[in-house]
Amino acid sequence: MRLILARHPKPVVEAGVCYGRLDLDCDVREVDAALACLMPYASGAVVYTSPARRCRDLALRLDPAARIEPRLQELDFGAWEGVRWDAIAQSDFNAWANGLPYTTPPGGEALAAMAARLSDWLADVSRDYAAAEREASDESGGRPAPAVLAITHAGPIRVLRALAEGMPLLTHFAQPVPYGEAIALDMAKLGL
Repeated sequence: MRLILARHPKPVVEAGVCYGRLDLDCDVREVDAALACLMPYASGAVVYTSPARRCRDLALRLDPAARIEPRLQELDFGAWEGVRWDAIAQSDFNAWANGLPYTTPPGGEALAAMAARLSDWLADVSRDYAAAEREASDESGGRPAPAVLAITHAGPIRVLRALAEGMPLLTHFAQPVPYGEAIALDMAKLGL
């Protein structure tokens, strides 16, 4: 299975603001730029999307039949949502960061909990893909099933990469994930 993970376009939000589940819009120009980048990946792919507007709006333009998948949502930062990072008490931030992946922001979600829901999604998609591939092979004499394109967020992309590669959750945590760009994973080569 070819899994393509794409981050939503840059949202309309002040720099330095914490957002995970905060439902933000994207500038139309940012969406258009992401469309141009992602259209080749969407052709023939099964498209899944986080329900967040910044993902969903792009996904539905790529494929009106895109599947809205709540498990692809970003980490819930709880009470920190919409707050400037520099306004969060340093001691609170440090307690969260030093306890990753098991600590939560106040009222939020632990990275380990996000990883569990993403692992469930990945298992479901892999199972569905394997069934579709068997069916396509039977009907067409070997034509592979389509790729899977997930329009999601930086956090889930980092976690899904770690899960797919069998690496610790924090492996890709500090790596940048550009807005509106895609990362392709060949799940068969990764043993999945």
